[in-house]
Amino acid sequence: MVAAVAFGAQALRLLRERQPRDATAPTAPGGNRDEVSGPSDAFEVLPIVALRVRADGTILEANARARERFEFLARGMSVLEAFSEHELAGRVSQAITSGTPTSFEVRLFAEGRRTYSVSVEPYGGDRAEGLVALADSSEAVAYQELRSQFVANVSHELRTPLTGLRGLLEALDDPDMDEETRARFVERAARETARLEALIGDILFLSELEATQGLPSSARSDLSRAVEITIDELLPTAAEYGVDLDSDAPEGAWTPLTDRMARTVVRNLLENAIKYAGAGARATAVVAIDDAVVTLTVEDDGAGIGEKHLPHVFERFYRADPSRSKRLGGTGLGLSIVKHIAERFGGHATVESREGIGTTITVELPLVGTGEEIEDAELDSSLPERETASG
Repeated sequence: MVAAVAFGAQALRLLRERQPRDATAPTAPGGNRDEVSGPSDAFEVLPIVALRVRADGTILEANARARERFEFLARGMSVLEAFSEHELAGRVSQAITSGTPTSFEVRLFAEGRRTYSVSVEPYGGDRAEGLVALADSSEAVAYQELRSQFVANVSHELRTPLTGLRGLLEALDDPDMDEETRARFVERAARETARLEALIGDILFLSELEATQGLPSSARSDLSRAVEITIDELLPTAAEYGVDLDSDAPEGAWTPLTDRMARTVVRNLLENAIKYAGAGARATAVVAIDDAVVTLTVEDDGAGIGEKHLPHVFERFYRADPSRSKRLGGTGLGLSIVKHIAERFGGHATVESREGIGTTITVELPLVGTGEEIEDAELDSSLPERETASG
């Protein structure tokens, strides 16, 4: 961005040398301010929000990108009046007055409170002026904060089972430990190892989702088939927790997910229901096709989730009951992965729950075609090309 600002300042200087103009002349009869109108020069088409500003903070011009982004701008306004931000106004004037380029970040209120990267490039001449560029960096800042928080959470989550394992191993080194206690400690160490393995697997899977650009080309998966396979795999686990599993999943619920992603979504939702609904509960997976949308609903009539926890259940590492979650081997990433997959493919995930009544989690994904269409496409791609007559 600094390079773009420098380029804009140089272009403006050249244009002013070839075609000088009075930038301070009034723009409307009677001295009234009218909307900023940009000149038809390189400044106007700069691919950044750019302002020409005097040392006293008066805005002389705003380019097309600036007028589009900040519709309230008017020539003759001061930077402080336009943006109501003392730090921005002060640092812009200081940079222009001193002739020293500067860059900094500032929070501005425009379509919400957002972070902007600001660069000021003073240029010489009869008047002390400068080119001010603003770039919305809110998403980059938010991503960096999320990344830092994620790293901190991962470190904490990995440290907990590792600390437990170290303690267990140190205890097992005791030659006077009786066999019954030793066996119990070995079992606990195995559980901690399994939880650590699951946590690392979820972290790697989530990182893979974030690192992969775009969508898997030509990926198709029948969500109903994923439900059928996953329920068969989880029947022993459901029996262990005393939860009945049921499904209503008609064939042909084709989504743009890969088979791995489809099974991950279904498995994470069903495992949550099995582990947290409570003994005697029933968990049901329902797949429905409506117009161009495939809906997966996993509901249970178990313990439910407290209202205060509902806004946070899709957050990474969030647990409504941390002690219970860790005891049951939860990683705190399952629902976050479900939401991430759904949103990546243009869908979304929602949750409804009442304590003592049960929980319903719904995932909506786009329908991408029928089984026949996909099978025909696969058949066509497997056939050899027709030979053509030559000469």
